[in-house]
Amino acid sequence: MYYPFETQVTPLTNVRRERVLPVPGETLVHVGERVEPTQVIARANLPGDFHILPVARLLGVPASQVKRCMRVSLGDDVQQNQVIAARRGLLARSVKSPIDGMMTASGGGRVLIEAQPTLFELRACIHGTVSNVLEHYGAVIETVGAVVQGVWGTGDESSGVLKCVVKSPEKLLRAKAIDPSCHGTILVGGAGLNETAIERAQELQVRGIVTGGLPPELLPLVEELPFPIVVTEGIGTVPMSTPIFHLLTTNDGREASISGQVQPRWGIVRPEVIIPLPAETLPPAETQPGMPLTVGARVRVIRAPYMGAVGTVRALPAHARRIETGTRVHGAEVDLGQGAPIFVPLANLEILR
Repeated sequence: MYYPFETQVTPLTNVRRERVLPVPGETLVHVGERVEPTQVIARANLPGDFHILPVARLLGVPASQVKRCMRVSLGDDVQQNQVIAARRGLLARSVKSPIDGMMTASGGGRVLIEAQPTLFELRACIHGTVSNVLEHYGAVIETVGAVVQGVWGTGDESSGVLKCVVKSPEKLLRAKAIDPSCHGTILVGGAGLNETAIERAQELQVRGIVTGGLPPELLPLVEELPFPIVVTEGIGTVPMSTPIFHLLTTNDGREASISGQVQPRWGIVRPEVIIPLPAETLPPAETQPGMPLTVGARVRVIRAPYMGAVGTVRALPAHARRIETGTRVHGAEVDLGQGAPIFVPLANLEILR
């Protein structure tokens, strides 16, 4: 039995997502309520920044004399550059607050200045219905729709209308294809993009980009963008897989949610695109999550020379075979639509479901 990595590329499924605050707060929705992507469903006050000031050392006095030098008391609000302690005389010195905040603690010749809490608002990010309320933390939202998971992503979360700006998955996303009609949309590209296209997308305030590949030299640039990017195949110039491209282009013009968030361990989170769809019943799933690789499974090749190709497993040979590197490995015979099935090492396959 071999249990390969799985990527969800599903045209219609039940989507269930937890939306959780980073700290305890207030939940604003109830079970059964319909929510929109931009709707605030919970909020909390995040602790502000803080600074510990070594007042005794800065003034050049013993810790026991700091109290008589203080110009503010515990609990007082202070402004940036406000004098909070001073020493008079020939060796006059002063200590100023580096931030707006409050003096919340003192001792040992030091004081603590803490900034005011920041209000954090948690948004639903997808169209759906609240199926469960997580008291003080958020809610679980459910919807029916299509899901496309990526292999790499960056940025936070957003929503907008899907807009395909390339004609085939092998095409590059170029700046000339990004016009004013792309404002506020999620762009669907092909094999990759360049710096000019990114700059153009930023000028027109797009909500996100989905692309097959991403040139490695652009990684520092995209990580600073104000919108998320989802890469479906891998780093480099890689054509988007045909099933993924077809699924996205079929839903061109529909509202979608995009997340570039990645968490590789301890509760894996994949970058993804969710497209809510009107449906009352769901078709039975062909492949259940966590199932071993079997004949008939739809798979994607994740390494060269067939990286990004999608096919069907035709056979699972019992014995290892020698590959071009000289290593003997276990693999599968995969029909990639190129004539005879191709032998692909198991480590180079992932299940598409």
